[in-house]
Amino acid sequence: MRKNKRVLVFIGLLFGFLCIPARWVLAASDMIEVPLMVKQNFEVKNPEKEILFIGNYEFRALDENIPMPEEIKENKWSFSLSGEQAETTISLQFSHEGTYHYQLLQTSKDKERYEYDRSCYNITIYIKTDADGKLIPQVIAEKGDGKKYGDLQFQNYYQGEDTEMPQPSKPGNSGGTSNSGGGSNTIGSNKPVKTGDTTQIMAYVLVAISALFLFAMLICFRKHRQEK
Repeated sequence: MRKNKRVLVFIGLLFGFLCIPARWVLAASDMIEVPLMVKQNFEVKNPEKEILFIGNYEFRALDENIPMPEEIKENKWSFSLSGEQAETTISLQFSHEGTYHYQLLQTSKDKERYEYDRSCYNITIYIKTDADGKLIPQVIAEKGDGKKYGDLQFQNYYQGEDTEMPQPSKPGNSGGTSNSGGGSNTIGSNKPVKTGDTTQIMAYVLVAISALFLFAMLICFRKHRQEK
């Protein structure tokens, strides 16, 4: 009898060990992975030699005990993206139905000439079961404006220094404004500027002489008639 009991105990233990891997495989088959693609883009104006295309981001869990990436702290996962155009994928593993809430935002500190996208995505992940018993995910991302977004994208900007354009020279200053120049248009020149006044005076003198000459001719003509 004792031998039979030992045999039964051995068989039970062996069956239990065989069932443990089967449960793990069953649990693994029920898991579903939901990827969240995060993109970063920098728009640059007046680029300079040293530009830091680095953005810092934070992925937060708004519910307790919901799937999160590894190495989280206080239900938050921090990461960085480097590059004028960069992207990464946040992978979440779900094992049962439910509604899960998350937030995604940029935490880059403000710097001169940089403008960071301060959008905050509210992400809701619905996990449902289809007719075959498989888990089906549905992801909805919003930013508080009533719109739904298919991409989790952050648009950053960099504005370099504006290059100053040379001021056009004023008319008449191409020859300089020195008082020691010898040209007739030089400011401060000692030579008188001709204005045409001499021409007008000579015309008046000629008119006066002509009038006197005609007057004298008229007198002579009258005297000559009187003598006749």
